[in-house]
Amino acid sequence: MFEQLRGSAGNVLGFKINENTTDEDIHDISGIISETIGSTGKVRLLIEIEGFRHMEPEALLEKLRFVRDHAGEIERMAVLSNRVWIKSWVKIGGLLTRTEVEHFDRSEMEAAWQWVRT
Repeated sequence: MFEQLRGSAGNVLGFKINENTTDEDIHDISGIISETIGSTGKVRLLIEIEGFRHMEPEALLEKLRFVRDHAGEIERMAVLSNRVWIKSWVKIGGLLTRTEVEHFDRSEMEAAWQWVRT
């Protein structure tokens, strides 16, 4: 299950995902991202992650494979979560890609939107 977040506009997209996000959902998200890239050239993402208490990092990476598939077209990505392991993953992932990546606590939604838009 996923939800496209209000605040998505132009080349800035926001999605909320959780451990129930399916492969079909990922396909749908990837389609939205691809369509936006096709019309704007680049995209900026805000991903709110809910849950994932016991998920292996590799499984989360698979859920977020659209980020891998579109890394060259993603200018910036804000990740919101309350999980320490996700925060650590975001820091490591930011070192491995040219995409600017920043982690925010889920309570910092407005700050994350502001960061991803600037």
